[in-house]
Amino acid sequence: MENQVFLIVEATPNPDNQAELQSYGSQAPTLMKKHGGIPIARYSVEASIGAEEKPAAIAVISFPNREAIQDLLVNDPDYQLLIPSRDKAFKNIKFLVCNEQV
Repeated sequence: MENQVFLIVEATPNPDNQAELQSYGSQAPTLMKKHGGIPIARYSVEASIGAEEKPAAIAVISFPNREAIQDLLVNDPDYQLLIPSRDKAFKNIKFLVCNEQV
């Protein structure tokens, strides 16, 4: 049995591009679900200890395997079309692939 694989997203929206943020935010969840992604949690970040910058938000998404994450973020042509909107919608965004430690 495979350990669960999670996509952790650290993001800081760009307040100057609310339209792009809404566009990305309305389309990305559908594509995520298409690849087996299940939202687990969303958090607002209050503080970052020991780092100069902090993301505004963290999201945790469960996927069936690493390949599903790769298929979404790299191989899905519909997601590729969203990347320009994503890059305008966020000042910073980071994707971390993590597996459950047993």
